[in-house]
Amino acid sequence: MKPARQTGVTLVELMVAPVIGSIAVLVIQQVMAVFEGQKRTSAGGSDAQVNGAVALFSIEREVRQAGYGLFGGSGSLCPLGINIHYNGTTVSNGGTLRPVVVLDGGAGPDAIEFLRSDTDFAAIPTSIIKNMPNASSIITADNNAGLALNQTFLVVGKEGSKVCTLMQMSQDPQKTGNGWNLQHNSGQHPYNPANPNNVFTVAPTYEIGDAVVNMGNFVHGRYQVLCDRLTEVNPTTTAAPYGCANTTPLVDEIVDLQAQYGIAAAGSVQVSQWCDATAGSICGDWSNPLAADVSRIRAVRIAVVARSAQYEKEQVSPASLALWETGDPGDTPPSRALTGDERHYRYKVFTTIVPIRNVIWGG
Repeated sequence: MKPARQTGVTLVELMVAPVIGSIAVLVIQQVMAVFEGQKRTSAGGSDAQVNGAVALFSIEREVRQAGYGLFGGSGSLCPLGINIHYNGTTVSNGGTLRPVVVLDGGAGPDAIEFLRSDTDFAAIPTSIIKNMPNASSIITADNNAGLALNQTFLVVGKEGSKVCTLMQMSQDPQKTGNGWNLQHNSGQHPYNPANPNNVFTVAPTYEIGDAVVNMGNFVHGRYQVLCDRLTEVNPTTTAAPYGCANTTPLVDEIVDLQAQYGIAAAGSVQVSQWCDATAGSICGDWSNPLAADVSRIRAVRIAVVARSAQYEKEQVSPASLALWETGDPGDTPPSRALTGDERHYRYKVFTTIVPIRNVIWGG
């Protein structure tokens, strides 16, 4: 009986096996790389969708509420202007009260500012029942207006007859035998100057029949695109210029913000033109609207551009992004030009029209 023959793997077979294995690994790596690229593109597009929606919602929410507490049934409570002082700085010296302001950014992003009260009591003004001897005197009203220590309140003239003044409670309202005393001790709180007559051109003394409006924390906000993100800042408490260091980041990968005013003809509530906030608008000069024109601003049209974080090998975006459709009366809708490098990213454009409710209801 012959012994069993011993066989093994030849050198050729040993060389072929690693080659086949290497080819298989390369194919798998290529498939995974393609899949990973597609996944990142999809994830980047989803992130841009979410970021743009959140950014637009944040702006829309504030613009829609703008002017709450600043307008009554007959229009603006402060047609002659408003006095605001904060922490040693005069923020507004009888300046025009504008619930929404679009600040044109030229070739860059625009900015949007807004004013409002954040309290439920702002819709119900409280009557003053005692004359003030001077601009620093205690205000006596017929009720406490829902105010508390540190809250702000707006003092307005009857039927808009005086410049308004923003004040701050230095203690809780005190009930007396003749109404409620609203203390705003000079110099003890940021919104109360040491002597109003020294910081305001007109420092009114308010009288019986004038009114108090609870402004709560007094919301003054500014949305602006800085460092490829949507930021927020309070222009009353933070001095310009604004940059990445002194603003609060809200949403990343937001690269542009554009806005236009929706202007109605005098006496009308219907928007007839969409106008840039510039002196060169074909609608006229809307760079700094006067008090008589503030109530004609009935809406704001907003466009937000969100960008995917994924850099693509090829150029995947057009040379220019259209932000609005053409054909509406007014100024030509803006567009966003993209450089060669910027075209390697994907973009989402979000647009909306926001009616300024409190201006409409107050008109």
